[in-house]
Amino acid sequence: MNKPQSNGLVELHDANQKERGFFCMELVCHLNNEAKMGTEEYRQLWHQRFGQAKVGECHYRGQCRIYARTMEKQKKNGIQLSLF
Repeated sequence: MNKPQSNGLVELHDANQKERGFFCMELVCHLNNEAKMGTEEYRQLWHQRFGQAKVGECHYRGQCRIYARTMEKQKKNGIQLSLF
């Protein structure tokens, strides 16, 4: 069965949606080492660190094996590709 098509009168909930999510398990591991989960400090760090990572300026990039692998692939030094 084909995906439903919009007729212009009714907008489908998934029409023209762009994926804007970001998540990194490596970042969560670093956060868990830095602050205790469930505390106010953890909540603040979560928002701060994920915001930094989302724009390509991850606080943990010097410790991250995923970042190192990406830089090796891209043959660039110290500049992470922008996600958005």
